[in-house]
Amino acid sequence: MHTSLIGKYRIIKKVVAGLNIEKNAQILDLGTGHGAFLIEIARHLQHPGKIIGIDIWNKQDQANNSFENTKKLIVEQQLADVSELLTADMVKLPFEGNNFNYVVASLSIHNIKPAYKRQAAIQEAFRVLKKGGRMVIIDIEHVGEYQKFLQQLGAKEISISNTGINGMYAGLFTKVLIAKK
Repeated sequence: MHTSLIGKYRIIKKVVAGLNIEKNAQILDLGTGHGAFLIEIARHLQHPGKIIGIDIWNKQDQANNSFENTKKLIVEQQLADVSELLTADMVKLPFEGNNFNYVVASLSIHNIKPAYKRQAAIQEAFRVLKKGGRMVIIDIEHVGEYQKFLQQLGAKEISISNTGINGMYAGLFTKVLIAKK
């Protein structure tokens, strides 16, 4: 309960603060869900900076997961001018290559089954990332798998860190992977 209600927000806030995101950055959030990562990043942006959140809005992945609920949160936080939501699948992204300064995902890629589809999601995320851009994945499973895929794609400066007690889910610890294209 601690991680779901408090810990994941602390993790996201710390990760975003450490990224030193430029105010005009172009960012893609994979598996946006309720928008925790998107909202925290959007607070650091100014137009023409923008974060686009995509999701398939599967209620089985997250309770009350819907485009409408997340859009409402963005509007309430007065972040609509730097945020956009789309319905899209991270396995086949509707964006041209080399488009984003950052591609981020929080507790979403592990929901993709089987492994070859997770690999497709990582490949797609890397494809739309600009040269010199960074991918940031916060997840509880498969982080070593993501690292391997990214190494095969030629990612540089790959780091993995543990999140401690704030990221503990049923005996699994959340990890943060950051990689540069």
